[in-house]
Amino acid sequence: MKILSVDDNPQNRNIMEMVLSKQHDITSSDGSEPILALMEEHQPQVVLMDILLSNDFTGYDLVKEIKECGAYDDCEIIFISALTSSEDKLTAYGYGYGGDDYIAKPVEFKELNEKLKRVELRITERNNLKEMFEVASSTAFTSMQQASELGELVTFFTDNLEVTDLDTLFANVQRYFTNAGASCCVEFRVANQYHQFPKQTISDLEKEILELGRRAKRIVPFSSNLLFNAPACSMLVKGINTKDEGLLGRLRDNFAILLTIIESRIEFIEQQLEKATIRQQALNTLKSQLADDFSTIKKLCSEQDKQIKILVNDLSQAIQSKMITLGLDEEQESELVGLVDETKEIVEETLILSFTLEDKLQAITKRLKAVE
Repeated sequence: MKILSVDDNPQNRNIMEMVLSKQHDITSSDGSEPILALMEEHQPQVVLMDILLSNDFTGYDLVKEIKECGAYDDCEIIFISALTSSEDKLTAYGYGYGGDDYIAKPVEFKELNEKLKRVELRITERNNLKEMFEVASSTAFTSMQQASELGELVTFFTDNLEVTDLDTLFANVQRYFTNAGASCCVEFRVANQYHQFPKQTISDLEKEILELGRRAKRIVPFSSNLLFNAPACSMLVKGINTKDEGLLGRLRDNFAILLTIIESRIEFIEQQLEKATIRQQALNTLKSQLADDFSTIKKLCSEQDKQIKILVNDLSQAIQSKMITLGLDEEQESELVGLVDETKEIVEETLILSFTLEDKLQAITKRLKAVE
């Protein structure tokens, strides 16, 4: 234990040094040196302070100076004096002088050693409490950091529940790493195609590193950078500036979790693309089949129209050629001609319906072509 002994009597100082130096690191002063300079130089844990000094000031004055400094609040003060009255002890112990203990002269070294043992015990307990407080504070801070880091992962997960395109997915990945104090470039592997981001600023070297990730192990360090790999994605994380192994370990774990979340989202996007491809193929097949069917219907309708026209014309000509041989009077001939004309009108109306049907088929074909 480091001890500073202040006494204007050289004999007292010598005896104190001889007795205490066996167990402690002791420095002595006659009180003429500036007390704060001594404290700064020797950093004592205990000050043995004589009250009545031969200078213009007392031990009380020196202790008051120490206490007012504020830098040595943990230093214990034991007053040593020939003043032995209760009033003197109370003055030293309280009333603003801030002594921690008091021992009367002539010093009984057995008593002094006992007091020093108690001081040493208090110092040990205080240091233990400080250490416990620091550990508790560090643990609490780490817990808060971990909670914040997990919160960022949860936010990333929820933000990407509805994401179905790679540009939005990368924007969310980029925001996550910005919040973590880092940056990244990534390669998404979807439907046997490779998509690297950021598209405009990724360097050739970064592209090569991401390509290596297609066959590399899960985590590959590159100086202060880390490459994380999975079948559907590689992430090159840049700018991890920390020497805290605990923090670095947590970040690695968090980034690995992030990679798993990204993989699940890419799997979902790939499934959606596959479904969209199947749907498009089905639509294309349907459009092709309907187009063929409509073309066949159009041809049949056109052929039917021609046959009907031929049939009606043949019928009209046959009736007109037979009217002479049938011996019909003028009224009967007129009635028969009117019947033929009426039949022609009905046939023409039927032909107009065929044109309407053709228009409808063409409109349906146009709508099918517009479906993507």
